[in-house]
Amino acid sequence: MMMIFIIPQSFLWLKVPCLSVVLVWMLVEGTRDRWKIRSHAFLPYYLIFGFLSVAWCIVGLARGNPEIAIVEALRVYVVYMAIFCALTLYVSNLEYQAHADRIVIAGAFGIGVVALYALLDHIFRLGWLPQSIKDDMYLQVGLHPGYVQMNNVNIGMLTFIVPYLLSRVLLGERNERQAWLLLGLAVAVVSAVLASRRVVLVLLVLTPLLAFALTVLAGHARQHHLRRFVQFYSFPLLVAGFGGLMVVYGGFDFFDGFAGRVAAAFNTDADAPRPQQHVALMAAFADSYFWGSGFGGLTSVVRSDERPWTFELTYSRLLFNAGLLGMGILLLFFCTYLYLTLRKIRRSAHTSIQVSLLTGFLTVLIAAASNPYLSSFDFLFALSIIPLILNSRDQPRPARAPGEGVLQ
Repeated sequence: MMMIFIIPQSFLWLKVPCLSVVLVWMLVEGTRDRWKIRSHAFLPYYLIFGFLSVAWCIVGLARGNPEIAIVEALRVYVVYMAIFCALTLYVSNLEYQAHADRIVIAGAFGIGVVALYALLDHIFRLGWLPQSIKDDMYLQVGLHPGYVQMNNVNIGMLTFIVPYLLSRVLLGERNERQAWLLLGLAVAVVSAVLASRRVVLVLLVLTPLLAFALTVLAGHARQHHLRRFVQFYSFPLLVAGFGGLMVVYGGFDFFDGFAGRVAAAFNTDADAPRPQQHVALMAAFADSYFWGSGFGGLTSVVRSDERPWTFELTYSRLLFNAGLLGMGILLLFFCTYLYLTLRKIRRSAHTSIQVSLLTGFLTVLIAAASNPYLSSFDFLFALSIIPLILNSRDQPRPARAPGEGVLQ
């Protein structure tokens, strides 16, 4: 998980040996009946996902799509998901709740260190890392009026880390780990600001609503949760108001540059790459709206000359590939499993951690709307959060204290 968070989509030569050792060890321990499948919904989750992937690979072959694209889809959505099935089975048999916070906090610190180094290396030409490593991690920095822009591949992991940590802060009880959660959250947010990763800042605003809604649906909402959410939304309003005053009356024009960068995320310029991709994908979808094109379908807009079947817009591409039938099945599939997960959380003693994990899962799905995150091994971990929670060892929900406020 540390490699997934800090060095995603890079250093394959380092990850494969470690992953191979873990999988072989799991296989050996499995012969001793070490791993328990406690949820009847655990294996069907991966089997249904794999079946749907294979089905639309067959559709792609029937459509005459590039074979290399079909092989890539099988690798990502069948082989990689099978690997995560094994890893999720292992983790769900442990008391992972005792370690989840530490791993995510350490991931936030690791991303922060990489972001800080990238910035300092760009300014002072440190040269401590070989160019090959910098290229592998896309340590590219751009200095612009009012904001910095980074392309570090691990910045995308903040779409999970920031919502998870924020949810834990808002939902968790006051304990000795609270200070570390706050520090990890601060480092993660600063890293997102340094990188100008606008989707993370948008998710920062959406996270409390998502976390509170999940808490209500799971039957664990408390009045102090509602107070924390109200307090959280009061803070950014004060910061935004203060920043506006500094721009207007204080002459701090760099705030204006950063605000313009964030606002540009909501522009609908028809000539921008993503709107062009969406128009092309929807036009191609209209030609085969029921079955879809299958994996590997091509459109009039090419994002990559080497891999023309890839697009940044995950759900527009998925609608084009899977059609109304495939999208309808996927929507029913995830809604059903979301319901089962909330029902599991309802009787769990680890509500805060599990709701925070589920919040991170949803925010990664939101971020994937305009980023091809779910086409890589590392980001696929998010799709295993639901079976992880379902297969966790059941612990009784603690008795409610007399007079404790509950939101009905």
